[in-house]
Amino acid sequence: MAFLEPFLLWGALAVLSPIIIHFWHQKKGKPLAWAATQWLVEKNQQQQRGLKLENIVLLILRCLLLLVLVALLSQLVLNNLKSKADNQPIHLIQPNALLSSNYRFELEEARKRGEKLYWMDENTEPVDGLTELPAKPNFSPLLLQAAIDKRRHDEAEVHLYLLNTDGLATVPAVYVPARFRLHTITDSSQKPRAYLATKGGQKLFVNQAGRLTTSAVLDPTLKFQSAPAHTGPLRVLVQYSNQREQRTVEAALNALAEVYDLDLSIDHTPTRATPYDWVLTDRINQNPTPQTLYIVSGKSAASAAPNVRFHAYAFTPQTDERVASGQLPEWLGERLIEHYGLRVSSEPLSQQELKSLFVVASRSDRKPQTLVHNVLVLLFVVLLIAERWIALTKNA
Repeated sequence: MAFLEPFLLWGALAVLSPIIIHFWHQKKGKPLAWAATQWLVEKNQQQQRGLKLENIVLLILRCLLLLVLVALLSQLVLNNLKSKADNQPIHLIQPNALLSSNYRFELEEARKRGEKLYWMDENTEPVDGLTELPAKPNFSPLLLQAAIDKRRHDEAEVHLYLLNTDGLATVPAVYVPARFRLHTITDSSQKPRAYLATKGGQKLFVNQAGRLTTSAVLDPTLKFQSAPAHTGPLRVLVQYSNQREQRTVEAALNALAEVYDLDLSIDHTPTRATPYDWVLTDRINQNPTPQTLYIVSGKSAASAAPNVRFHAYAFTPQTDERVASGQLPEWLGERLIEHYGLRVSSEPLSQQELKSLFVVASRSDRKPQTLVHNVLVLLFVVLLIAERWIALTKNA
């Protein structure tokens, strides 16, 4: 037996009120001399003292009324009425082949015990097998939080299986139930980093501190790909119907090129013979080229292609905060880094960082058991009717 709002149990002390009132009314009165007493009949002035049986029953009913009301407000939950499935551990797995392979034995044993396994994605059905990953194995800390909130039970232990990367720390915290266990592994395979070959023999890459930098030689402490992801000038098409937005975007590109020695070849009208590397426009291209990075402003539509990025606002100081604050060149540089895969996102978090990231938080969205709640309501109504009937008929 448990209570969802246990602090309201202090209200049970109110049961002392009817007991005190009962004995107060039973207190023996003090006789007072009165001149007209002789005209009263002696039997009418006699008062019955002591405890009456019906008064004791009324006292018990009033005490029970208060106790049942406290149980209702505290939301009584009987653990023995909960199904066995509600108390079984739940396993949430990040859709990753390395992760499912590493914990295959533990997960298979859990499934044999009847415990449910789920991928951390939009699918709400349990996993039948670990051999096939979801069709779209997307993962983010927001999907992780949504998966926990969707399937959590405060009585069940939640097991989380995750790749330990710094991508987990893109949210302030991940809220988990009190009973949870974290299983993480680190992808030890160091993939070579990509880089761009710019003008003057310079190379554009992300250094060990995670910052975009330009240098004549690559960082010898890092592992890079044998060939650059792009060589020579970046062919860019800037085409907007609003001339102010056209000038704003072109100024941001020139600032980006000046800081990182990028060789940008900018066109304002498309040429069929030119395969563009970067297209910035306010018009949707129905047949986007997979190798081209598209940034479409003024559109909030979702894109199925990873190389097409929609921005909800036009790139003007009046409509976009990034433009007003001068952050548009930096934002465009981040999109370029993502498109060519220059950034490495496999740096593991320390144990202290993982401990601070996962925060235990109880949820108040659970509902009391319907059967228990209805029985208590019915009992309260019956006790109230009985108390009122006895109080009115006995004039107590």
